[in-house]
Amino acid sequence: GALWPVAGGARTGQGHGLVLVRLPPAAVNRWLRRGLVAVTVAPFGAWTGITLAEERARSVAPYDGGLELLAARPAPRRARPALGFFDVHGRAAITVQPPGLRSHIHWLVWEPGAGLVPTPSLTPLRLPLLLSVAGASGRVREEVVAEVLRSGTGAPVDLLVTVLGLLGLPGRDLLVRGDSDGAHDVEPSVRGVMTFDRLMAEEAAHQAEVSGR
Repeated sequence: GALWPVAGGARTGQGHGLVLVRLPPAAVNRWLRRGLVAVTVAPFGAWTGITLAEERARSVAPYDGGLELLAARPAPRRARPALGFFDVHGRAAITVQPPGLRSHIHWLVWEPGAGLVPTPSLTPLRLPLLLSVAGASGRVREEVVAEVLRSGTGAPVDLLVTVLGLLGLPGRDLLVRGDSDGAHDVEPSVRGVMTFDRLMAEEAAHQAEVSGR
C-alpha cells in the first residue's frame, strides 16, 4: 500500500486538481467557457482531462477559489461519468459524478497522517463506484485501493498519483505539472463572470437588508 512519491517538476501554488470527463475536448470547451475559471484541457483517448490554468477564478472574492470551484462544479450529463482528483487545503479529495439524470457529487477525503476522514455533509464515495466509473472493476482489487487510502503516509498529491496509477487512469502530468501533450487553454466568458459577480452582489445586498445590517 505504499504511495508513489512525486518527483520534481510539480508546480507550486495552492494545490493541484484534475477532472476527467467522457467528452472530446471540442465538446467540453463550451461548458468550460460558461464557468468562472481559466483551465487547461488535454485529450486522453476516451477521457478528456481538465486542470486549472490560473490559481484564482475570474470572479470576485470570496468566490474566486479556483480549485474549490473546479471540484464542486457539476459536469453536464453527457460528460458523465466524471472523476475528480484534488489536492486542496492540505487534503486529497477524490470525486465521482455518476451517469444518470440526477447525479450528486460523491466525495472521498484523505488527510496526511490520518488516512480517510469522515465528511458527514458530503455524499460519500464508495470504492465499488470509484472502480466502476474508472473502468477498473474486475481488473483492480478493491482491497488494494482501500489499503492505500487507509495509509496516512505521503503528501496529498502522492496519494492522488498513486490512485490514478492503480486505476489505470490518465492525466498524471496534467495533475502534477499542469501541462500535457496536446493541451490547450480555455478562458471563461467575460459576460458570464460579470453576470455571476452581479448576482452575488445582489444576493449579498439582499441578505444585508433582511438582517438589518
